[in-house]
Amino acid sequence: MKALSNMERIQISNEVMLMLLSLYEYKGKSFYYDDLFSRDLFAFEKKTMENNLIALAHYFDLKMTDPRIRLFAKKPMSARTKDEHLLLNLKQALNQLHKHPESFELLVNEVGSLMKLLSKNNDQIQFNTYDKQEEGVLRLKKVSKRDDLEKLMQIYEKNVKSKRFELTQLIANFYVDFINMDIVSKHQDLVSLILLYSLLLRDFTVFKYVSFFKYFLNEKEGWKSGVINANYYWSTGYAQTDLLSRMLINLLLKAYDEVDSMAHEYAFEKELNKSNNIENSILKIDEIFTKEDIRKRHPNVSDATIDRTLKRLKDEDKIRPLGKGRSSKWQRIVSGNKKLSMEQLSLFND
Repeated sequence: MKALSNMERIQISNEVMLMLLSLYEYKGKSFYYDDLFSRDLFAFEKKTMENNLIALAHYFDLKMTDPRIRLFAKKPMSARTKDEHLLLNLKQALNQLHKHPESFELLVNEVGSLMKLLSKNNDQIQFNTYDKQEEGVLRLKKVSKRDDLEKLMQIYEKNVKSKRFELTQLIANFYVDFINMDIVSKHQDLVSLILLYSLLLRDFTVFKYVSFFKYFLNEKEGWKSGVINANYYWSTGYAQTDLLSRMLINLLLKAYDEVDSMAHEYAFEKELNKSNNIENSILKIDEIFTKEDIRKRHPNVSDATIDRTLKRLKDEDKIRPLGKGRSSKWQRIVSGNKKLSMEQLSLFND
């Protein structure tokens, strides 16, 4: 709890402040991304989950071949080894988390459930214990570190509610406290990483669309160095978590950059599909038609998209305007890929 209890020690540089401004500007577009990708959300989440599992298998050096890892990531499989069971457990844990990430609560019972799930058909993960001497009693008492974890979580939530500290800084310091307090008996790196991811996913929905662990795998060595650096002064209350915080911000910015590029391409294709749908309608409606006829068939398409489509079809010699102004009409001069006979005959006119 030494890192979270001493957050006042942290000073944010101008460079990091600019990075945070960019990050929260991206975060403000979450509703736009959610609305844009809503139609294909399942496909995005499926691909993200596959990439997460593949990256996690490589990050923790699971003894599995690449083809085997990809099979486990893509479809239901039967595990034969401990590492395969662990990957299946991770798959179940991430699937449950991604169903309702905003509902994740930082509670001891949640961590206990995660430990139980990861222990299925594998090494048992339990809360560590230590000897504590009570006042006035000579005998030592066994105390579970579950109680220490609960205190750590209370400090984290208190700091979040105070709104005095930036969120990624809090998450990084919670992570450093968790690993230094030696709370769990096995797979401490794995449990702490899943908790870190859960906290990020709860507030940064970008990881519905791109893989967090794909980026994290690329930062493996740098992250380990950052953890060593943070641990060095942890016992004094002055854990150097700056590097870890900066890496988290960089990782988030890269993820948002990727999603933003995806959004531009997706929006373009979506508009293109709308335009193609309008063209298909024009080929089916009466030869003489108005913009209002198109609006009735495509009520959710903007006037700008309709105008762009009409201009494109005009330039392609598929339609021509009849008159000007709002009440103008249009004439279709093609049917499919063939021009109508009346236009073919016009070639012989003076």
